[in-house]
Amino acid sequence: MRRKRVFAGSGLPYPKSCTTRRGLRRLCLYIVRMIVRIIDIGSNSVKSSRYSIEPGRHRLTDRDKLDYALGNAVFPSGPIPEAGMQRIAAFIATEPKGAEKPRFTFALATSAVRSAPNREDFVRRIEEETGVAVRVLSGAEESYLIHLGIISQANAEPGQVIKTIDIGGGSAEVSWSRGGRYLFGHSYELGAIRLTRRFLDGKALTRETFQRIHDHAISEFRSKAAAAPPADRAIGSSGNVRALTRMLDAVRSPGFAKAVPFMTPGTLEDVAEAAFDRTPAQIAAFFGINLERARIVMPAAAVLLAGMRHFDIRRLETTEAGLREGAMAFWSRHGHFDLPLAEDAPHDAPGKKRR
Repeated sequence: MRRKRVFAGSGLPYPKSCTTRRGLRRLCLYIVRMIVRIIDIGSNSVKSSRYSIEPGRHRLTDRDKLDYALGNAVFPSGPIPEAGMQRIAAFIATEPKGAEKPRFTFALATSAVRSAPNREDFVRRIEEETGVAVRVLSGAEESYLIHLGIISQANAEPGQVIKTIDIGGGSAEVSWSRGGRYLFGHSYELGAIRLTRRFLDGKALTRETFQRIHDHAISEFRSKAAAAPPADRAIGSSGNVRALTRMLDAVRSPGFAKAVPFMTPGTLEDVAEAAFDRTPAQIAAFFGINLERARIVMPAAAVLLAGMRHFDIRRLETTEAGLREGAMAFWSRHGHFDLPLAEDAPHDAPGKKRR
């Protein structure tokens, strides 16, 4: 029986015009135009991005989002509910009306699915109903792809040390690289939904609770981290970090915002001070954010403050880039998701040759 030609690591067939001969396999990515869809099954939402792969480059064509917080059901130790499986399957199976059908669809699941006791049932169910295989990323893989996505759009200068921090619903990823060489990355169970369920669960935020979350995060960072080098730049991603950036407008003047157009530990402390003793509804009204974000954003603020202090991040830029951008950057160059890393092991960014 003739063996089916597949993209390495994907289990999916090559276009007929591609070759699997060694040394030529990646050429397909540069001579065949195709649409690729990347789906991020996260703890706070499910997001989809479609990319057009064209000769020598890829570009984002559209995005879609399912506002379903899987982490609310899973954390601290619950299974993925039947209704959640149905909603996620329906979202994955739906394509924008009139849009070109993707040649490949990749679904990557993160902390909530990783933590769910019925994750294997979930993976099997999604594949049966949609035909799309779900890859449950390890914490190391998630951290790597997020960092890659951020630096792929950071216009980094040669030799720059860039630290990244992403605070999702179930986990927080901290990583850094020097000149494109990935030096450290780790995923901590410090996500905003996970900590909200543990420390707040609907109650108003107090100074004492914020400090408890902050101290818990510091303890987690100390338990698993390499010595952090001084950074030339630090960049934050995720909806929580971007929301905190917008919240700064409520506590600083336009002149100050113009002079300091980034987040610092001091400005983050100002946000926390303004949020103390407010309910989620009051936080939403005061800062101008939606209620669902207001329910979880302050535990994220405590983790971010702890991360900036522990990893010596004095000012933080923000970006829209993250996991999906990293997955697309890696796959568009290599044609597979066989990520070249062991837990916390130094290695080169894609495209960099080791010496």
